[in-house]
Amino acid sequence: MLIKKKSLIVALVSSFVICLVLIMTLVGYAVYLELKDEESRMAYQAMLQKVNAQYYAKYIEVARLSASIESAGALKGQPVVEGIVRNSGYKDISDILLKVKFLDRDGAILYEVVFHPQEPSLGSSSLSKVSIPYFSEHSKTVIRPEGSLPFKRILTNLPAEIVDELKNGKPAKGVAGRFDYEILAINF
Repeated sequence: MLIKKKSLIVALVSSFVICLVLIMTLVGYAVYLELKDEESRMAYQAMLQKVNAQYYAKYIEVARLSASIESAGALKGQPVVEGIVRNSGYKDISDILLKVKFLDRDGAILYEVVFHPQEPSLGSSSLSKVSIPYFSEHSKTVIRPEGSLPFKRILTNLPAEIVDELKNGKPAKGVAGRFDYEILAINF
C-alpha cells in the first residue's frame, strides 16, 4: 500500500508539472504570435510608407531649401536647414520623412540629415503648438492638398568645412553649397 501511495503522489505531481509546462508553453506561444503580428504590422506600415513616398513624391516639392547660421532667437549661433514643403497633390499628408543632402562641387554627399519637417524644431516659433503625449491624439501639422508648411531643423555633427562656409558666406575649398532632397516615407 505504501508503494501505491507514493506512486500515486508521484503521478499526480508529475501530471501537475506536465500540465503547468503545457499551459506555460501555450501562453508563451500566444505571446510570441502577438509580438510577431505586431512586428509584421509595423513592417507592413513602413513598407507602405515607402511605396507612398515613391508614388506620391511627384506631388511634393521642397522649395527655398537653404542652410545658414541662425542669427537671432533661441537658435542663435546654431546651423539650421530650412525650407517649405508644398503638397500639390490630392491627399492630406499626416507625416513625411525627408532626407536633405549637402553636396560638393562634384555631387558627392558631404552631409545628410533625415527628419520629419512637420515636427517642430527646438526653439522654433511652432514649439508652442506641440501637444503633450497622452493628452492629445495628434501633434503634427497636416499638409493639406495645395498647401505648404515651412520648416526649420537644427543641424548636428555638421562637418567643419560646411560650418565655415555658413559662417563666412563663401564656399570653403571643395564645398559648393548645393542641396538635394529625397522623400523617404509618407503617411496619409
